[in-house]
Amino acid sequence: MKVLLVNPWIHDFAAYDFWLKPIGLLYVARAMEWMGYEVHLVDLLNRHDPDLPRFARVPKDKRYGTGKFPSQVIEKPEILKSVPRRYKRYGAPPEFLEWKLREIGNVDLIMVTSTLSYWYPGVCETIRFLKSRYDVPIFLGGVYPRLFPEHAKKSGAIVYEKGDLVFLPSFLESLGFPSKEIPADWFEVFDPMYELYNRVGYLVFITTLGCPFRCSYCAVHRLWNGLRVRTPERVVETIEKYLNIFKVEDVVFFDDAILASGRFKDLLKLIVEKRWPVRFHLPNGIHARLLDEETAFLLKEANFRTIKLGYETSGRLQRETGGKVYDEDLVRAARILRKAGFTEKEVSAYIMVNMPGQTKEDVLNAVKVCLSEGIGISINEYTPIPGTKDWQKLIEEGKLDPDIDPVLLNNTVLPFWWKHGMSYEEIQEIKNFAQKLKKSEVYREFP
Repeated sequence: MKVLLVNPWIHDFAAYDFWLKPIGLLYVARAMEWMGYEVHLVDLLNRHDPDLPRFARVPKDKRYGTGKFPSQVIEKPEILKSVPRRYKRYGAPPEFLEWKLREIGNVDLIMVTSTLSYWYPGVCETIRFLKSRYDVPIFLGGVYPRLFPEHAKKSGAIVYEKGDLVFLPSFLESLGFPSKEIPADWFEVFDPMYELYNRVGYLVFITTLGCPFRCSYCAVHRLWNGLRVRTPERVVETIEKYLNIFKVEDVVFFDDAILASGRFKDLLKLIVEKRWPVRFHLPNGIHARLLDEETAFLLKEANFRTIKLGYETSGRLQRETGGKVYDEDLVRAARILRKAGFTEKEVSAYIMVNMPGQTKEDVLNAVKVCLSEGIGISINEYTPIPGTKDWQKLIEEGKLDPDIDPVLLNNTVLPFWWKHGMSYEEIQEIKNFAQKLKKSEVYREFP
C-alpha cells in the first residue's frame, strides 16, 4: 500500500527555519516502510527542496543553514483580528503542493504531522487541501493532537494521540489497514528516513526521548514516559550514513535533555574520532547543572558552534518552577564553556519573559547574569502548555479557560489579550533594555 506523509504549512505572524525538520515524521516513515508500505514525503517547510525555486522565491541561507521561509500574506483568523501584525502562510506555496501530489499520484493513506499547537491553522489548511484532492483516510499526529486531542479532531483528520511507535500497528489495524509489530527498541534500531528527501540544508537528529526533569512550564515529561537513550555507536553510524548521502555542513541535535543521558561524552568522543568536516549545534537548551569541563572541551574539539543553555529566569521562580537551574549553575556552566574557548558567538542562554508571577526585574537580572559571564541571550516569550503544572494552576485560579482556542496561546499573541501577565509594551520595553545592556561595556568585564 502507498502512504503519503506531509509536513504542513505554518500560519503565524513570524516563523524562521532554525533547523526545523519533522524528525518524528521521519521515524513514522521508517515504521511504515518496516510494515511494508511504499512511503512518500512532502515537506512543505524544506527550504532546500531543489524543485521549490520553480514555484517561489526562496530566501538565501543565513547562518549555518538556517534562513527565512518563503511566505505569503493570508487573512487572519477572526479571533486574531485585533493583533496589529501581518499574518502569513510559511512554507512552499499551494502550487508546489499541487505539483508534488500530481507527481506522487494515488495513495491509500495520508499522515500529517504537527508541532506547536497554536500553528494548527496551517495544519488544518493542509488537511483541507489534501481532502480536496484525495478521498482516503488522513491521520493527524504529532504534538498538537497529543496536547489538544479534542480540538485536533475538528481538523477533519483521524487523530493519533500516541507518541511511541509501538502503538502504531494496532491503530492502523483498528482502521482496517495492514500492519506489522514495531520493535520495542525501535528508537535504537530505526533511522529517521532522510532518504525520502532529494536535498536538505542540514541534518537533525535526536539521541534521547523524554526528560527526567519536571519543570512546571514544560510538557516533555508528559509526552514521553521517562528517558530513552540511543547508543552513541548507533547515533554515529546514522550521522555517517546521511552525511555520505547529503554532504551537508551542519548537524543538529534537538534533544530535550541530551546531558541527562549519561552517554553524551561517549558520543562526543566518537564524533571527535571521526573528524567530519561539519559544524554541530545544540539549539534546544542543555542543562547547565549537568555540564562539566570534560564535556565542554569535547564540545570544542568536536566543532560545536551553537550551544544554548536552559536558564529561563532569575529569582524565586527558579525554585518554584522545579529547581532545574539556579544562577550559580548558569554562572558555572558559562565559565566552563569560556575556559574551553567558547564565546558569546557560540554560547547563549534562553531567558523566558511573561512567565506567571515573573517580574521585569527577574528577566533583567537574568540578562545581567548572562552578559556579565560573557555569553549571549535569547529572550523567548512564555506560553502556557496543557498538562503542565503551570496550566493546571492557571485554570484553578481562573486565569485561563481550559477550552481556550490554542491559537490564542501563541506567545506573540498572548500579551495582546492575557490580563494576568505582561503587556506587549512591557515585553518590548524589556527586550529593548536588554539590547542596551548587551551593548554596554559594563557587562564586558568578565571574571
